[in-house]
Amino acid sequence: MNVLITFDSTNFAIQCEAVLKQQGIKGNIMPTPREITKSCGISIKIFHDDLEKVKELIKEGKIKVKRLYKFDENKIFEPIE
Repeated sequence: MNVLITFDSTNFAIQCEAVLKQQGIKGNIMPTPREITKSCGISIKIFHDDLEKVKELIKEGKIKVKRLYKFDENKIFEPIE
């Protein structure tokens, strides 16, 4: 299971990528699927194991995200609350 992080702007995505690297969290930039959102064209895919670390970074205000989604190999996206 993977997690997709979406953003309101490309700038937020780039900032997030830098913070994830600093924290030792591996993230891969990928195009945002159009069925999810049309706001920002790039997203970051992370492993589900890093989800709690990412939630903490959001809570601390270190990264600004639009939404988190979990998805599997079938590319079925479910929002994470």
